[in-house]
Amino acid sequence: MPQCPRRTLLGGIGTTITVALAGNAATATDDDASTDRGSGTPSFEALLEALPASVATDSMVVTAIDFDRRRNANEPHDPRPNTGSFRIDPASVSKQVTVLETDDGYSRPVSVLTGDIQLAGDGDRRETDDGLAYDRYETDDSELVAGVTDSLVVIAEDEATIGDALAAKAGDGERLLEAEPVIEDALESHSADSYVVQIGDESGLSADDADVEYVVRAMTVRDPDTIEVAHEIVFEDAADVTDELVERLTGDLAYMATKGEPTVETDGAVVTITAERDLAAERAARNHESPGFLRPERDVDPDDDVLEIEIGRGDPTPVEDLSLEVDDEEYDREIWADGHGTLEEGDTIVIDMDDVEPNLSVTIRHDHEAGGSASSTTILGHFHFDFAYDADAETLTLEYADDFPLEGDSVSLAVYEDRPTYRPNGDSPEPRTTAQPWTRTLSAGDEATLENVTPGETVLVCWEGTSQQDSIAYHQIRPPGVVSFDYEYDSRTLSATLEFEDGDERPADAYELLLDDEPAATQWADEYETVTSGATIDLEDVSAGTDVTVVWGDDDVRVGGTRPRPSVDLAFTDDETAVEHVGGDSLPASDLTARVWTDDERIEIDLDEEIDGEFTDGDTFAVDADDVRHVTLVYDQEHHVGFVSSE
Repeated sequence: MPQCPRRTLLGGIGTTITVALAGNAATATDDDASTDRGSGTPSFEALLEALPASVATDSMVVTAIDFDRRRNANEPHDPRPNTGSFRIDPASVSKQVTVLETDDGYSRPVSVLTGDIQLAGDGDRRETDDGLAYDRYETDDSELVAGVTDSLVVIAEDEATIGDALAAKAGDGERLLEAEPVIEDALESHSADSYVVQIGDESGLSADDADVEYVVRAMTVRDPDTIEVAHEIVFEDAADVTDELVERLTGDLAYMATKGEPTVETDGAVVTITAERDLAAERAARNHESPGFLRPERDVDPDDDVLEIEIGRGDPTPVEDLSLEVDDEEYDREIWADGHGTLEEGDTIVIDMDDVEPNLSVTIRHDHEAGGSASSTTILGHFHFDFAYDADAETLTLEYADDFPLEGDSVSLAVYEDRPTYRPNGDSPEPRTTAQPWTRTLSAGDEATLENVTPGETVLVCWEGTSQQDSIAYHQIRPPGVVSFDYEYDSRTLSATLEFEDGDERPADAYELLLDDEPAATQWADEYETVTSGATIDLEDVSAGTDVTVVWGDDDVRVGGTRPRPSVDLAFTDDETAVEHVGGDSLPASDLTARVWTDDERIEIDLDEEIDGEFTDGDTFAVDADDVRHVTLVYDQEHHVGFVSSE
């Protein structure tokens, strides 16, 4: 038995590749950060040359970031390069330019980086169709590929784009800035450390119907606490530039803390709005925890004058900086603040009990230097109903089992063929049928009956509506019976047993067992005419991981299911340097992998490197790692069959 099993450190051992632009300083000084470098973008020229024309679309965003210079600013959130699934140390990236397509959804076809960059693993030496050499890298987490040369890293959605980028860089292919000169115009409009250039219809600005040629946001570090931000919006027609439009555009900058008021310049069709980000104010807002995590009283007494809501978290915050919304309407501060000058964790706010009703949304908002934050809760969002279904009569009886008086004429029942889901940006399904069985105030014990409802359908009890977001209770109608399973790994035998309540008896042919969505060779109808509790069938040659499902009726309503798998009991040895098999199934070591989680890393151990044949009761495998938290045993690279924790 080998003494040192093969272990794979997930993430790999990196191969260092240094890419840097000739003459580019590794780090800018504070003096450099505040120096006007004149118009144009010389520091990005070498990267922009590698953007190919093949990625051009009618609507897109081009970003360029000088991370070395941006790191001179003490921002609340450090800017980070976007490298997809390539785990590149952010601090190693000096500069990056990226193209984002926004025509139909969002995609990032190409990104070009430079710096002292490490990519994991060994690259494959490749050549483009034009004979340009590069090292190709990929990851298991996505379809992105990376091409590395002596000066650049190109990350793209496919190898063809890498070839186009390298050809553009070499001057053998058309460049994006040649195909779309408006992007070059935008980049040359300001001297800055970072740029975001947007062309197309998705400007995101309050420009109404005015046609925008392009928008550029240029950011320059002035000192550790200040970044100058210049927004330049170029319109197609100067006649669209009105005082009202400029005022709205200036309001778009309200999301950030600024030093003083923004300056606004207009020149024909060009509007330039410049402001200085106050990074100290942003950091203070970032470190301040806004009041939130609202905790309404659990037992709501409608006879009380007010409903108290506790603030579950938050630093002391002036009440005048806060607002409360009840059902999306601003609520009277004189009521909800309840005399508080500031609010913090442990304080309570109140709502007049006359304003309390089921499914009441409550949101507290905080406007601060970094924009704003909000915390929401729902009051009386769930009520207790008892449900009883008669499968023979296809009726569902509901009994109200709560104390809060519900106005019956606001309560509806909605029947859906499937359980509906909330879709904030899409069309929600319509109920198959609805009913409003109550007209008076509900009290505990009040009943109603729905007819012609079948297994698989979902019944929602709703307040002032019939959609999922209006629901205050729900019940999914299940077919008669439940099913349990027993699996013997050694013989590959699966047993399925039906259980019923109250001596129920059902036709055997109403139930069908599926293996990977196909009918099994043995069914209950093969052995029974009717089934009662304990009716069991046995299936042979069922492999671990098979999708086993039992369905009922003509509509194949799911009764239950499982994915059979072996099971192994594990324990650490006394010195916690090894893991022992202490019970359960014996499994081929060649099919087993141990995943070891420590405080710092995850390690994989292939058991066939330590154990010959089967891993069985009493066998051990060594775990050569410090601070082990837990070990998971995986069968066939997919099924978790054992677990042991050091805690």
